[in-house]
Amino acid sequence: MVSRKYKIEEIGKKRAKTFYAAQSLSLLRHFQFARAYGVFFGLFLSTLGCLILTQMFRIAGDGSNLDTIFSSTTFNIIKSAGWQAFLSTFFSLFAGIVCARALHRRGNYWLNRIVLSTSFVALVIPTTVASLGIVAVWGRSGLLSSLGLSSVSLFGLWMVVLAHVFFNAPLVLRVAYSALITQPSYYWKIASHNNLSEIEIFKFIEWPTFKKIIFPLASLIFLLCFTSFSIVLMLGGGPDVTTLEVSIYHAVRFSFDMQLAACLSILQILICSGLIFISRPLNFNISSPSANAEKNKIERNDTNTIVSRLTDLFCLTIFFLLIVLPLIALFFRLDLYSGLKLFEQERFWRAFNLSTKLAFFSSILSVSISIILIHSRFRLAQSGTHLWIQFIDFSVSFYLLMPAIVFATGCFLLLRNTINLFEFAFWLVLLANILFSLPFVVRILSPSLEHKLSQHDKLSLQLGITGARKFFSLTMPTINRELQLVLGLSFAFSLGDLSVITLFGNHEFETLPYYLYQLFSRYGASEADMLGIFILGYIFGAYLIFGVILMYIEKLRIYSHTVFKDASIK
Repeated sequence: MVSRKYKIEEIGKKRAKTFYAAQSLSLLRHFQFARAYGVFFGLFLSTLGCLILTQMFRIAGDGSNLDTIFSSTTFNIIKSAGWQAFLSTFFSLFAGIVCARALHRRGNYWLNRIVLSTSFVALVIPTTVASLGIVAVWGRSGLLSSLGLSSVSLFGLWMVVLAHVFFNAPLVLRVAYSALITQPSYYWKIASHNNLSEIEIFKFIEWPTFKKIIFPLASLIFLLCFTSFSIVLMLGGGPDVTTLEVSIYHAVRFSFDMQLAACLSILQILICSGLIFISRPLNFNISSPSANAEKNKIERNDTNTIVSRLTDLFCLTIFFLLIVLPLIALFFRLDLYSGLKLFEQERFWRAFNLSTKLAFFSSILSVSISIILIHSRFRLAQSGTHLWIQFIDFSVSFYLLMPAIVFATGCFLLLRNTINLFEFAFWLVLLANILFSLPFVVRILSPSLEHKLSQHDKLSLQLGITGARKFFSLTMPTINRELQLVLGLSFAFSLGDLSVITLFGNHEFETLPYYLYQLFSRYGASEADMLGIFILGYIFGAYLIFGVILMYIEKLRIYSHTVFKDASIK
């Protein structure tokens, strides 16, 4: 009897193994096209990048002035950009870390939510709008000057540093705060039990936490500030405050020195590659951290002292001045009567129409391509072909090494003898927006999408739900929140971009940021402020609209499923 029972169990195990093996084989066969799509996109992205690099090297090596890279002018540009990036990195790290420390020590749930939400707002604001806000506070006719504090008016280097701190300090705050709240709660209990002082808490708990993130954060911020374009172009104030990207723009747009532009572009890519190579990756989800609930509040024994309260108040006030005040100053300085004249101009509506088309198509296409790439990487991982996964990752990340203005210059050098680029400027700007959104969209969307794909595979094959039907009926409803986030971010990135359009923009072909730059350059303060506020509201409105559309699609899916179920029962 026992042997018979044992044989039955063995037969059942063999059948189960056969069944799961057949399922795995069917998975590999069914998703062979999904794997091919990712490889195809990877080949396209890498081929385009290699063609641009090859053309740059060819033009840079055509003449006898290849020593441009080693000239004193280039050295001065690198020195200026490096010093500006160092100052921006230092103050961004300092402001972000002290504010994160103050926020964690206060432990107030609503204060945490307000500050973290505000910091996220600063991460998605276009550089053109932020530059307007910085000038509205710290400029010669800014908010502080109107209050009688004209001695603190800034320009040039320090204005650029302030703008970079505006963008990067919130990122540091979010990463540092996330690192603090992930520390074990018994750390703080031990500190409280031993009555550690504020300095000792920083030395034994906080500094070891911050030390792990400082180097990757510093390298990332330095790279962003060293390659800054829009902020330096609008706030630099002369050749003493410049970057390689601004110099490339001037070489192409004004002097039409293609060889100089190619040499500077190659140097820019080499420097970016080196900075990325020596830096460690920063693993941080932009949608986190979440503020602690009151029941999970951590008790710190350095919270209630007068010194700590005054210090935290001072740090959070500095955060308010750096991050929130520029946004408020736009509304404070706005002359509503003069600003409303903006909407009477045909130029504005042309720019609005072009920006809307670019941002809409860019967000939809970049998210769609990202989903295809993530799906392909997941299927390649199932088949064990990790070499192709690394190839796809490199192809997507390659455009982090090549700033947008360098990409635009490379495309101009590559295609100028083949087509009239000014007639195809729309498609070139659209392509650039997609390519430079992909690395961020893929990284944000990958964890949740890969997790849902692994959950739904076998069930969907058993039910015969595959392809687009599977994505819209099973996968998409479970990642609605992430989809809204990446759609909003890619829309904001495209709508606020002022890099590629500066090479091809004119009165007939201009986006809202390019038009804003034109107003800013000719001191159209009221119209520029109104346009900046409009762009800001448009971005957040688009984010809400994406959320409503996704919610409506989900309700429509549930309704159609219910109708189909009732009809089948009848």
